[in-house]
Amino acid sequence: DLAFEEGLWFFAGGRMYQNLSNVMWLASPQKLAKGSAAGDALMAEILAHIDAKRYRAATRPPWARLRMLRFAPRLLWRLRGFIGNTLWAILAPERAHRAYQRKVEAYEAKLTSGLDYGLPLDAFRRRYAAPNTRYLFGVTMPALGAGLAALGLVDSVVGKKSAEAVALAEKLKLGFTGNVVAEMGIALFRLARMLNRSDFEDLPRLAERIEQRRMPAAFLRAWDAFLATYGWRGPLEMDLARPRYADDPGLALRQMSFMAVEDEGFDPEVTHSRQVEERRQAYDALVRRSGWLRRALLRRVHRIIELFAGTRDTPKHQNLLFYYAVRKRALMEGRRLVREGRLDAAEDVFDVTFRDLEAAAHDPSLDLRALRAERTRFLKTLEAQVKEFPPVIDSRGRILRPPPRPEKPGELSGMAVSPGVVRGPVKVLRDPHEKPVEKGDVLVAYTTDPGWTPLFVNAGAVVLEVGGVLQHGAVVAREYGKPCVAGIDRVMTKLHDGQRVEVDGTAGVVRLLS
Repeated sequence: DLAFEEGLWFFAGGRMYQNLSNVMWLASPQKLAKGSAAGDALMAEILAHIDAKRYRAATRPPWARLRMLRFAPRLLWRLRGFIGNTLWAILAPERAHRAYQRKVEAYEAKLTSGLDYGLPLDAFRRRYAAPNTRYLFGVTMPALGAGLAALGLVDSVVGKKSAEAVALAEKLKLGFTGNVVAEMGIALFRLARMLNRSDFEDLPRLAERIEQRRMPAAFLRAWDAFLATYGWRGPLEMDLARPRYADDPGLALRQMSFMAVEDEGFDPEVTHSRQVEERRQAYDALVRRSGWLRRALLRRVHRIIELFAGTRDTPKHQNLLFYYAVRKRALMEGRRLVREGRLDAAEDVFDVTFRDLEAAAHDPSLDLRALRAERTRFLKTLEAQVKEFPPVIDSRGRILRPPPRPEKPGELSGMAVSPGVVRGPVKVLRDPHEKPVEKGDVLVAYTTDPGWTPLFVNAGAVVLEVGGVLQHGAVVAREYGKPCVAGIDRVMTKLHDGQRVEVDGTAGVVRLLS
């Protein structure tokens, strides 16, 4: 077992941290930055300027020593599913995709109807956690890896001989079919458009009508289909304690209310379909202007993109289905403890640990209410005092920041993650339910998860403090054709509601107009 200071990752305050001081025995800050840029541009800048001599661990951790190479064959064997299926998707994409679809459908069926909820909570978690991890690394992650590899090869295959070729290459990186988050936003939009604007004036009443099945049959069919496909999703969904769409219809209805604009306006499905068609047209144009070798490479790269680039959010989507199963089993435990008089509400079960619940099962005298108060004391302090967690912090509490960027007066520079130029008033949100985003607003957020997707429909553009080209907000912004800039340090305090700005998602710049 490794000592705390020798590890790669650790948990504190309900969050996971990576010990970069140890990682720097294997990679320089610049290499760490390069690996982080796609997901978090701001963190990449911070990492690139870390003083390695100051922050690298004083002694090499045990796992980074030469003798650990003897474990390499064992590691490769454990990763055989990921490595093999990734190569299969690249070498035989059609066959690999058919197998991938069969496995995804079978696994979703198992998690929705084939689990034993009669198992004790800890046994339930142990039985299904390991197969879930094997499935993610053996099925969905290889599909994602193949898609990302193909996207990474586009520029090399197309080349940069002309501006036209570069522009066509960029179109190959947009318009992916099968992205579950983009499709979830479209499904919510379609549901919203099936109702009248007046239906959203009383959301609790609307939820009651749906639950009592007192709605048009076509809407109820679409609603049932939405919950069957996305019921385990929702705002802040990585937290087991947070309700999902299937738990609380009001979550989806509130998001739908943001989409219920009077005029036709923006349609995410139409925009996304146009992006898909433009990608295919760009591919045809590139094929016509290429020689036989480049054509062959383009054909393979584009086919992999067609089949697998849309899987960017599938691993998380499937993992959250497992999380939802654990959540349901935990709530069953919570309801039992409420009946026994040991907790006040079933949801209180999320304020204690799995180990606490296991101990409580063996010791009826264990005071779970007192344990809950103890477990949540520090988290309540965090919630009251900390609004955003810094991406990089040292053990002395110093928050590391990126160096100042060279910026023109009246400009904020970041990473260009979705092209286009839009002007509009700023709307700063710290959570997706804080306030409505009106048509044409520039949505400014610290970061986003799929619970924010409905807000993208009305937003004219998106600005993020945390994010990169692979961050959820950037992916959805590209698929919906919204300009997006990410990685602007402290943007939440630099921009204010009502301020007019120009978001240039092509150049990665936000210009202040007022």
